[in-house]
Amino acid sequence: MPVSAWSMDNSRSAWISRGVLLLILMVQAGLSFRLGGSAFPSEAEYLMSGGRISGLVADGGLTGARLLSLAWALAATALMYGATRLLFNPRAALAAAAMYSVLESTAFTGRYASMHSLSLFLLAAALWLLAKTRQAHPAAVLLATPFAALAPFAAYSAALYLPTLTVLAVLTAYRFRGVGAFARGALFAVATGALCVVGVLLNGTPTGWNAHSGDSALTMLKESGQWGGIVLLVAVIGAVGYAKRARMGEMPWAEGDAPGAVRRAALGLTLCSTALLAPLYQAYLGNGSSLHIHVGFGLLFAVPMAGLGVSRLMGAHLRYPQIGIMIYVAALVVGMAQTQSLYRPPDSARMIGVMRQVVDGKGVYLSDDPEISAYYLRSATKAGQWKQAGRGDALASDVKKGTYDVIVLRTASTPDALRGVKQYRLLTVLPSPDKDSGQAPYRIWVKR
Repeated sequence: MPVSAWSMDNSRSAWISRGVLLLILMVQAGLSFRLGGSAFPSEAEYLMSGGRISGLVADGGLTGARLLSLAWALAATALMYGATRLLFNPRAALAAAAMYSVLESTAFTGRYASMHSLSLFLLAAALWLLAKTRQAHPAAVLLATPFAALAPFAAYSAALYLPTLTVLAVLTAYRFRGVGAFARGALFAVATGALCVVGVLLNGTPTGWNAHSGDSALTMLKESGQWGGIVLLVAVIGAVGYAKRARMGEMPWAEGDAPGAVRRAALGLTLCSTALLAPLYQAYLGNGSSLHIHVGFGLLFAVPMAGLGVSRLMGAHLRYPQIGIMIYVAALVVGMAQTQSLYRPPDSARMIGVMRQVVDGKGVYLSDDPEISAYYLRSATKAGQWKQAGRGDALASDVKKGTYDVIVLRTASTPDALRGVKQYRLLTVLPSPDKDSGQAPYRIWVKR
């Protein structure tokens, strides 16, 4: 291949890159579509919450909401590709998109009816706009601020990445603006902060961002390493190689027109360290809620450097393509296995079928998954009729009062509070149809 073939990103190579990107997005969609099942409790709550989704999505139900999540997830990957292409080159961008598309968090989020995928899309849009406007007037950075400011209101974890976007506002423009890039960063920070304040005044503070719990910090860090370790390792390789040398040598005549070593090192450090924000913060809180999803937020920033790392490992003119193939296959296999293990919604179809015969619009019901029951039985009951079941003394108190017409628990054995009671009789036991799922059977009691 002649050296001159790498000297420019012409229209022909651009169309080839878009075609490869389309194939990558098709793989991502396929990995998400292979997941399925009934609604998770959080999905059911999301679909039942008024004002958080449009009427069109609500009418589409669970399927419509999951399709919308997939659309946002695919758009986030495409925007991340565009940002990486602007910061580095098309080859690194394609490698980054390929790795990001097969991650556990990417496949899971694309099949999960929630606002997480929208938040990822907003962060990716802000990242792309920062890269797109890096040579423009500093005021052009204001185009990215609405996307950055809205992201935490879609998913609170996005707030962790606003400082990263501020630093990138400086680093992406420093090569072209010098010290003027700091004014660009300050403008981005002030405008984004002002919009966030307005959002808090209008909508309140996003919930969950500082919820402490008792989960093991060591376990969370270990699991985070399993979910994103491959990307972070390759990203560190890319950052080190980028700090040492701006280019691989395929364009030797352009060596003088490259970012300085300090800026390259700062960019690599910023992108790689961002992947650690969610694991470290949630380990500090001791709260592992949705960590397998939040890890993907940080990887959205680290994967551009990972793409550059894959490009460097393959060498100039694709000298060692087998290295890139091995990294992609490893990420694909690990991502598929992890997603299949984590994406296990409750097998609630048979339970809902039985409950449909014993509920009405007047009773009061106790359930381990009140959100699921309220969603699937919304035509026969109202959400306020369903209450969250407790355990131990709380369950014993509820049984003794005899307040509830039906009690639905997911438990391997009959709780002590319901052994030999006269107020309730056991209607049925519904074991999971998948013996390897590890899910306890549903047990349904009705009031005598």
